[in-house]
Amino acid sequence: MQVLAIYSESGGVTKTTTAVSLAVIAARSGRRVTLVDLDPRAATTKWARVEPEQDHLHVGAILAHDDCEGYAEELGIEVPAWSKNLRVVPAARNVSNREAEYSDGAEFRLKTSMVGLESDLVIIDCPNRQGGPLIKGALTAADSIVYASKLSGDGVDGVVGARQTVSQFKKNLARIGAPSSPDELGIIAGYVDDRAVGTPLVERVSFDDLEETGLLLTPMVPKRTIVEQVRLTGDWYGDYPSGQKVLDAYTELSERVIR
Repeated sequence: MQVLAIYSESGGVTKTTTAVSLAVIAARSGRRVTLVDLDPRAATTKWARVEPEQDHLHVGAILAHDDCEGYAEELGIEVPAWSKNLRVVPAARNVSNREAEYSDGAEFRLKTSMVGLESDLVIIDCPNRQGGPLIKGALTAADSIVYASKLSGDGVDGVVGARQTVSQFKKNLARIGAPSSPDELGIIAGYVDDRAVGTPLVERVSFDDLEETGLLLTPMVPKRTIVEQVRLTGDWYGDYPSGQKVLDAYTELSERVIR
């Protein structure tokens, strides 16, 4: 089972779009996929229109208990409109309460919850945090990571900061002789305006900065308004002709980052 974290320290840089897109594409290709919403903003949860049977049955229940084996399997909610192979572990606003959680072993809870999970792929939509308990839990659970970015100053800053956090996390693991993970699989740049005449300076500079990392993946994902529209309606943009170019880009990218 691959556990893939989608991360940036900046908000609004296509992190949720990337997480959802890779999850749905993998599910529709036949994989069993669990999409974990670890962000208190609950953007993935809102897009998927999933609601737990009881208010407390969300990812916060995992983060609050040491004895949480099997919770990811139990808390996953099906999203049949997207794929019969996809389940979402929802988030809620009060997940932010867990950011004050520094008890011993708290960083292992998300990983522990995946014991017995009947999935081929887990994708974690991380919050845009500079480290902290939620990010530490995601990095402990993940074996691989993809950074999400726009071609903007915030997009680049989010990747730079996230990479620093991951680097420090791996250094800490090395100090105790633990395996160095997660593996950095690349940077996915989304919301790229491929219809503009000429490339704006900020996009050119941002592209150069991301390319210098050696991690920038191609193709870059084009901007289409249908993606923002369906996030409000709970639909999947790939079911609309106007979303085809976005779907094509993410499909090609999925072959690079999903085992």
